[in-house]
Parts: sequence; C-alpha cells; structure tokens
Amino acid sequence: MRKKRIIISIVVAVCVLVGIFFVMRFGVLGRIYDAVYKQVVENKAEPEEEGPEELRYETFLDKDGNEFVVEYRKQILTDLITGEEVEIWEDTAEDTIIYDNTYEGRIQKIEDNKIYFMVDKENEFKEIVPGQWKLTVENVKDCLVVFDIDTYDFEPDPHSGYFCDFLEFSNGDFEGRCKRFYSADELDFLVGEYLIVQTYMNEDYYTGDRSKTLFFQPSSPIKSFILSLFF
Repeated sequence: MRKKRIIISIVVAVCVLVGIFFVMRFGVLGRIYDAVYKQVVENKAEPEEEGPEELRYETFLDKDGNEFVVEYRKQILTDLITGEEVEIWEDTAEDTIIYDNTYEGRIQKIEDNKIYFMVDKENEFKEIVPGQWKLTVENVKDCLVVFDIDTYDFEPDPHSGYFCDFLEFSNGDFEGRCKRFYSADELDFLVGEYLIVQTYMNEDYYTGDRSKTLFFQPSSPIKSFILSLFF
C-alpha cells in the first residue's frame, strides 16, 4: 500500500511539473507568439506555393534628402477568412542586428530616467540544428545593467527606416499586447519584480538608421529552470 502511494505521488508530481511547464512556456515565449498572432491578424493569410519571383523597385529619400532604392518581392497569399487571394510586396533586404541580449533578474531601482537591473541569469536561444532551438541559461549573479532611457528617441521620423525606439512591457499572455512607455518612471510598478528583459538594436539595410527596443516581461527562477530542461 505504501509503495502504491509513493507511485501515485510521483505521477501527480510529474503531471504538476508538466502543467507548470506549459503555463510557463507561454509566458517566456509570449512575445514570439504575440508577433505571430499579430501577423496573422494583420494579414489574415497564409502563403501558397512559390511561383516565379517577381520584383519591383521604389525610390525613397532618407532624412538627409539622399535617394535610395528599395527592392520588393511579390507574394500571393490566401485570406484565411474569405479564401480570396491577396497580393503583397515584401522588402527583400534584411536588417542588421547590432545586438540582442536577454536577461533575467529584478529592477533594483529607477532613478534619473535610468533603470538599474540586477541580472540573475543571461538567456540565449541557440539553434542546435536548422529549425531546432535550445534555451541556454547562464548564471551571472551580481551583474548590474543600467538602461539609460534618455538615450532612447521616441519621436517618429517619417524619413527614417525606423519610426522610433521602443520601451515596452507585456504580461506574457498569448493574446496580450505590448504596452508602450516613454520614461523610466512609468515602469516603477515593476521594481522588485522578477522579470525577463530583452534589449536589442537593428540597423536599416538601406539608410543605416538604427532603432532599439527595451522589452520587459514577467518571469520566475522556476520558469527558466523548467524551460531549460525542455528546450
């Protein structure tokens, strides 16, 4: 009887861990799922088989008045709701990633429009083989990262390859949306909370304009540990 109870306890514990894994997984990957969801909502389409490539070119002016040419690739998509074909033109150039860092930890304090983030772990998704990714977690305790929000430009520039920089927070829900902020003080409600923060900068292929994003999302030490076992 005692052995049977032990087995039942083990089974229940495993089920609970699996349940926690799926709940936590959607939290960490909420931003990825949010981006996919947004793409589906905006396009309401799925790609058909690729045909002969058709290109077109358009000329634009950068913020200094210099001309640059953008190359577009034609794609035919099928609307998921109406079933009708939709024609779109996609920019063929890929932007350059200047940096892309992800940390876990807590906001220690917010002062003088700066966010003082005490790093507990540094996370990175590595592609082991094409299409298969693994989450690596490195303990880097007692590492303080300071984000100076004064260096972020939130004013859109219609002549820039990017409109502006971004300071965002999401609660991690699948159907949630990122909330945008414009000063460090607005994130005061996150001080002391255990968070994931992603900071990255992209450079426009044509103009060299750069845009950076600072993104916060709830996390927990247990969540990152469970995810590191499954990815």
